[in-house]
Amino acid sequence: MEIILLDRIQNLGDLGDLVNVKPGYARNYLIPQKKAVPATGEAKAQVEERRKELAKSAKERLASSKARADLAVRSINLARLVANEEGHLFGSVTPNDVAEALSTSDVVIERSEVTMPDGPIKELGAYDIEVILHPEVRFTVAVEVVAEEAQS
Repeated sequence: MEIILLDRIQNLGDLGDLVNVKPGYARNYLIPQKKAVPATGEAKAQVEERRKELAKSAKERLASSKARADLAVRSINLARLVANEEGHLFGSVTPNDVAEALSTSDVVIERSEVTMPDGPIKELGAYDIEVILHPEVRFTVAVEVVAEEAQS
């Protein structure tokens, strides 16, 4: 399916690019997220007209993401109940847990911005987790999962 990108998409293209993607990717993700429009003659003309406006909004999003990254916390400790002596956790540490711990009154980090390619953390230890605020703005957060003190 041919689409026109309304935003820079990593590994796909830049603003205003005409690209071919699988129909499901366009229909279920890019178009609903307003990151692309179907490539019709009318859409091509509209994108050309709006290209400067879209570029300006893209620059604003990039600047906003850079500002959020500058204010973001780079290291957190998460306390969790331990199931056994090997350090396995009851439950796990998910992207939502990390996003909540990183969010402060100055910066809000969304769950979708936290990447954990190996899945949830299920053991005690130190982990490096990447946060992607924008395709060009990413940083690593040091997460230390520690045992929660048992309450008597």
